Amino acid sequence: MLAKRGQLGFIEFKYFIVGLIIGIVIGLVLIYLGSKGIIPFSIPFACPAVKPV
Repeated sequence: MLAKRGQLGFIEFKYFIVGLIIGIVIGLVLIYLGSKGIIPFSIPFACPAVKPV
């Protein structure tokens, strides 16, 4: 019974890490695109040095 609980924790941990990495990558891409003006909004709290257009 304990082995199954350990396996479930490991599987959930893998999904957590994958989601965290994907979220960080998507966040960095959105910050980059917003700061270059490719997408029509900026994220001022993430890039305070970039002035909105």
